[in-house]
Amino acid sequence: MTTVATSRLPAGEPVLTTDVIGTDFGLPLVRPSRTTRGSRVRVVRSRCRAHGGVVVWFTDGTKTPPIHGRTAWIVAGPGPQEPTAGAAAPTPPG
Repeated sequence: MTTVATSRLPAGEPVLTTDVIGTDFGLPLVRPSRTTRGSRVRVVRSRCRAHGGVVVWFTDGTKTPPIHGRTAWIVAGPGPQEPTAGAAAPTPPG
């Protein structure tokens, strides 16, 4: 299980988050997941400094409340249907 700090979270990184925990001006709020169980994979769109900390925006329209301190994110690995980087895709029979 690989983790990355919020300060080093690049755009395009798939990370594990909780389900929606509330809203902020109509936008759904999520938090970093602490475990792989019951979490959702979301792709980081961007992060920006806010008055209360750092806000992370995701490609599905969700965001985090301002995050303080040293928050770590669990990086989502490739799923069972996705080939790993450098692996050859299977050829169809025939």
